[in-house]
Amino acid sequence: MDMNKIREYVERVALFNGLDPEDVVKILSKGMTMRCSKGETIFYKDTVGSQMYVVLGGKVGVVEEGKCIAALVTGDMFGEMALVTKEPRSASVVALEDSQLFVLSETTFERLMTKRAAIRILLNIIRVLSHRLKNANLKMIHPKPE
Repeated sequence: MDMNKIREYVERVALFNGLDPEDVVKILSKGMTMRCSKGETIFYKDTVGSQMYVVLGGKVGVVEEGKCIAALVTGDMFGEMALVTKEPRSASVVALEDSQLFVLSETTFERLMTKRAAIRILLNIIRVLSHRLKNANLKMIHPKPE
């Protein structure tokens, strides 16, 4: 795998921030990538999942009640809440354009990573979830006029 691309992933992909390029290579080589066509549903709300996803290219939408509530692009992750909480998915996700995704399953996560890499990834997930919660709180306090 191209080390320049790996370094780009370390910088642009929130899940990989702070990891050594060698750890990212190991993770990518053991995980799975998938391609989604525009309009394809990646998962549905209320389904149980044990995978999380990273957008490596393209754009996906988080859909709630038929409305796209968030658009995710290269570097963004999704599905991590179901992986961490073991609860059903809180929204559906649909490809808004042809996309390439990295899929990280719970078993792959547990098997392939060193404790240091696993802790770094968990901290990255916590940071992203905290940022999303802060933004949701701000939207509640300062809603946009419709």
